[in-house]
Amino acid sequence: MWIDAGDHRIPGTLAVPAAGAGEAGLTVLMLHGFASQRHEVGDMYGREARALAERGITSLRIDFAGTGDSGQPHTANTFTGMVADAAMAYDWLAAETGLTIGVLGFSMGAKVGLGLLAERPDTAAFASWSGALYDGLEFEQSEYEQAVADGSVVRDLGFAQVELSPEWFETMRDSTPLTDAAGYTGPIVAVAGSADTTVDPSISEDFVAALDSDDETLEIVDGADHIHNVLTDDQASADHVVQLTADWFAAHS
Repeated sequence: MWIDAGDHRIPGTLAVPAAGAGEAGLTVLMLHGFASQRHEVGDMYGREARALAERGITSLRIDFAGTGDSGQPHTANTFTGMVADAAMAYDWLAAETGLTIGVLGFSMGAKVGLGLLAERPDTAAFASWSGALYDGLEFEQSEYEQAVADGSVVRDLGFAQVELSPEWFETMRDSTPLTDAAGYTGPIVAVAGSADTTVDPSISEDFVAALDSDDETLEIVDGADHIHNVLTDDQASADHVVQLTADWFAAHS
């Protein structure tokens, strides 16, 4: 499916409960991480969507600019653009279902989710996996300068190459989602891996301490890496995160 965003279309997958599963009073918008796509690494978002559907919860997962089935180049990807697309998807989902919206963000998607909370403070519940839950973003100044000089720069991530515009660096540097969302009082859950070397789990601990919610859950999964070991033979951590999150949303629907 596609959501009309004016000058572009946002690709999405809407997952609905099977007949007989009932319908919860909440639906979930899923925001993927940097250089990923709407199904997420190891199909973790596909798995989460199925777990939610089993609990009567509809979900929508989308691709940001330059990822998945997006028709835009990755040079169109910026922090502000991702927040705007998330808000567009949020409004579409609310209109389509008539339900309140919960938000799940993975890594950079959680940072975007925080930006969305500031735009949509009526969000019913917010969940983070390995969240980059902070203001700003550090990067190599020389990489940014090359992007300015050449119009873009290609970053090799090993598993993918992404072309970044100067605007990507600037909007990430200037982003203040944690500050902007600090007044959010809805329920939050932050899940991180104790062995995460990409986003230190202390970031999730600091996030839970920073928000004003009276309903806060922090889960540090012992031995889990940034992607919850989903690319290994042992799926225990990934399965735990998927089921924990589905149960949490079900309890808050």
